[in-house]
Parts: sequence; C-alpha cells; structure tokens
Amino acid sequence: MSSFMNKIILCTISCVIITGITKINFLHSGNVAYSQTLEELQKNAFENREIVKRYLNELEIRKERVKEIKGEFLPDLGVGYTLNQLNHDTVTGERTQNDTLQTSLSWNAFSGFSDYYRLKSAEIMTKYSTEMVESTRQDICLNVALRFLEVYTALENLKVAKNEIKLYNDRLRQIELKFKVGVLKKSDVLKVKVERDNALQAERRVRALVDTSLNKLAYESGIEIPINTELNPTLNKNFLENSPLDFSLFQVLPEKGSYQTLEPLLIKNRSDLNALKHTLKASEMGVKASKSALYPRADISLSYASHTRDDFFIKSIENSDDEIRGQATISMNIFDGMQKYSRINQALLEKKSIMHDIRELENSLKTALKNTLIETDVAFDNLAVAAAGTKEAEENLRVTDLGFEQGIGTSSDVLDAIYNLSRARFNEINAHTQVFANDFQLKRLIEHF
Repeated sequence: MSSFMNKIILCTISCVIITGITKINFLHSGNVAYSQTLEELQKNAFENREIVKRYLNELEIRKERVKEIKGEFLPDLGVGYTLNQLNHDTVTGERTQNDTLQTSLSWNAFSGFSDYYRLKSAEIMTKYSTEMVESTRQDICLNVALRFLEVYTALENLKVAKNEIKLYNDRLRQIELKFKVGVLKKSDVLKVKVERDNALQAERRVRALVDTSLNKLAYESGIEIPINTELNPTLNKNFLENSPLDFSLFQVLPEKGSYQTLEPLLIKNRSDLNALKHTLKASEMGVKASKSALYPRADISLSYASHTRDDFFIKSIENSDDEIRGQATISMNIFDGMQKYSRINQALLEKKSIMHDIRELENSLKTALKNTLIETDVAFDNLAVAAAGTKEAEENLRVTDLGFEQGIGTSSDVLDAIYNLSRARFNEINAHTQVFANDFQLKRLIEHF
C-alpha cells in the first residue's frame, strides 16, 4: 500500500512539473501576446512592420542625399596617370615609351547659390520623410487599436451568445418537465429546441469572428496569437474565456472633445499635413535654385602635370617636363532657347500645386473631424439608450419567467423575452464599441496615439 501511494505521489509531482514546463514554454515561445496592452501591441507593430522599415529606409536615403550635396561645397581633387607604349618614335619626337602624371584641384566658387538652395531643399525633404514615418506610425496605431477593439467586441458577443444558449437550455429543462406532466404540448418543447439550435449556430459564427479578428490583430501587431481550435482545443477555449489581452481601457468611457479644442491640434499635429508643408518649403528652395541659372558661374582650378621625354616616369624623373597651371573661369549663359525660364516656371507651378494640396488636405481633415465628432455624440446617445434597453430586457425576462411559472404566460413569451434580452445586450456591446471606435478615429485625426 505504501509503495502504491508513493507511485501516485511521484506521478502527481511529474504531472505538475510537466504541466508547468509546458505552460512556461508556451508563454515564452515566439512573440505570443500574453498580458498585452494596446500600447504594447502598437509599439510592437511599429518595430516589426515592414512598411515602417521601408519609410525608415527612405529617411536614410534622404540623409545620404544631404551628405552628397554637402560634398559639392568642397574642392574636387583628382589624380591621373597615363602610360604610352608606341611601336616607333613619332615625327614630333615623342619616344616609344612615355607617360604623364596629372593632378588637378577644382572648386566651384559661385553658381548663383544653386548648391545652397539644393542643400536646403534636401534638408527639408529629410524632415518630410521624418513626418511620413510618424504618419505611418499613427496609421498603424489606429489599425492595431481597431483590430484590438474588434477582438474585444467579438469576445463580448461570444459571452452573450453563450449566455443565450444557457438561458434556452435552462428553459428547455423546465418546459420538458411540464410536458412530461401534461401541462405543455410537444410543440412547446420543439419551439425551444429550434431557438436553442439557432443560438448554437450563432455562437459558432461569433466564435469564428473571434478567430478572424485575432488573425487580423496578429497581422497588424506582428504578435503571434494561438487560436487554432483543431490543434489545441483546450488552449483555444481558455484563451476565449480568459483572454490574455488587457482590455481594461474599455472599462472607462473616453471623454468627448469639442471641435474648437481639437481643430488647432489637428492642424498642428498632422504629420501628412506637416510633410506637405515641408514639401512646399522645399519647392520654394527649388524655385530659387532654378533662378540661379540667371547668374554667372565662377570656377577655380589648379593642375599639375609631369610629362617624361623618354622612358617611363618612374625610371627617368630627370627627363620629365613639369607643368603647373592655375585657372579662374567666369561663365554665363546668355541664351539657351528659353529653357532656364521654363524651368523657373515649372518650379513655380509645382509650388502652386503643393499649396492646393495643402488646402485640400486641411479641408478634408477638418470635415472628417466634424463628422467624427457628430458620430461620437450619436454613439454616446446610443450607448445610453442601449444600456437602458438591456436593463428593461432583463426585467422583462424576469417578469415573463414569473408569469410562465404561474401559468399565465406561454413558452413563446419566454422565447421572445430571451431573444429580446440577447438583442439588447448585443446592441449595448455594439454601441459601446462604436464609442471607442470613434475615439480611436479622433486620436488618429489629431495624432494623439
């Protein structure tokens, strides 16, 4: 007996250890989303999404472009060596073996400030790329927030669907008992079964919505979320009933904002709008750079050349001729078929186009802000009505149950009461969801993520 008890104890300890190791391995395998808040998911998405890496790469390209243009302000130094091997002496006295060593130093002293304005334009476009990275981050945060909200909504709907099945099962047992004693007819039992089966189908559809919404969240956030029921049904059930995602932010309703408060933040914070403004400044630099063609150009150069008269330079340095030449050149284009004026006009028109884009985007964003605030007010009102409707439906079910137990109500009344309660709860969840969906849209509009 003692040996048998020892085996049981050892077996129990082994099971506990194996279970603990399995849980630890599962919790730490991959990027599994456990105890993840919305902010953590958004941060993870920004760090892992390929679209962000693409824009960050473009930002680095812009920075390299600035370095390239800065190099134009420095002198250009070049070295060249030419070696000739002829089959006979030429009539000019050039030997069969000769070479030339050349060194040149050149610098553009003035080009109508073209280099300066192109540098300023490149620096401004670096700020443009920075704004676009931030705009992409805000878009990703919004998408993750909406998918996060979608998972929360699906899980809440699943609770309602499962509770509806429970209500039908409870009433079915009561009605079957009354049918057995002859109080109710067989049709009363069948009515409940039909509604219960319909609720079971609805529950399966909602469960599928949980899975699809988790898939979407996994894609948007870059977090691996285990949802495969066939591979691990127990794990899937635990996940659905006790979600590892932190939905606590949905317990407190957001504050409603006003257009007068949010509109200045919209104009100030919007990255895409600021990016266009940077583009406008860059286009102004482009206009000034194109006007540089109307100014003269000044170049300075210094060169050194050594020519050998006979044999190669490395063997007969004493037979070489040295030449040092300094040169200053001022040039100016008088007429090029009006090309430079056309380029100036193109730059001016491009600037105008960007100004139109800025005004169009401002108007579009302001309209979106107004409409979202209107929808937010409606969502809050609908939530208040839906919450009251849920309480009324719960009371209606209670009263209907009492009447049915006392024989003054029918099974159809009970079924209608259950259906109305589930519908009221679904409506409250949808209204609650819409409040937060609009709040997320407002945060994206003013870039408050």
